[in-house]
Amino acid sequence: MMSDEIYLDELPVRELAGDRVVLRSLEEGDFAPLYAVIDASRDHLSQFLPWPGECLSVEDVASRAESWEMQAQMGNGACWGIFEKTDAGLAVAGCIVVGWVRWAHRSAELNYWLGKDFTGRGLATEALRLVSRELFSLGLNRLEISASVNNEKSCALACRCGFVEEGVSRDFERINGIFVDHRRFARLARDPENRM
Repeated sequence: MMSDEIYLDELPVRELAGDRVVLRSLEEGDFAPLYAVIDASRDHLSQFLPWPGECLSVEDVASRAESWEMQAQMGNGACWGIFEKTDAGLAVAGCIVVGWVRWAHRSAELNYWLGKDFTGRGLATEALRLVSRELFSLGLNRLEISASVNNEKSCALACRCGFVEEGVSRDFERINGIFVDHRRFARLARDPENRM
């Protein structure tokens, strides 16, 4: 039985490995390749995310990485870079970010994205499963995902990884000057990992 006193001063971002991906914290040498992925995928990412228009340089990526590291050190968030395993080594493909960790309630929110050239190969599915397992092993009970009602692939990914739709949040986010409704998903530690 879990103690009611769970609280981590720092959220560990240890390396997680799957069949197709390696997840690890971003290092300085990753910033330029990650920016290249963002820049090459800007139109693709901007369909459903509000931040690509604000990420205009390698320095902007470094600043985001610093804020994620600071959140991890305060125990209320973290970021794993998603790296695809290739014959030539690891290729940075995107990120999976944990935010709004509420230790008193044992809950957190997850966000993820991949560059356009890395979609459709199961990388995000494997990354989401790995991070979910990791967070549940740290004592969290509830993980939440929010995705635009128009982002069918992200919504399907959440369901594939055992997240249950709980409803729609109206005007949840403003993307490209337009308010967008989001579908809300959650998975509890006791829920099965696969639903589809």
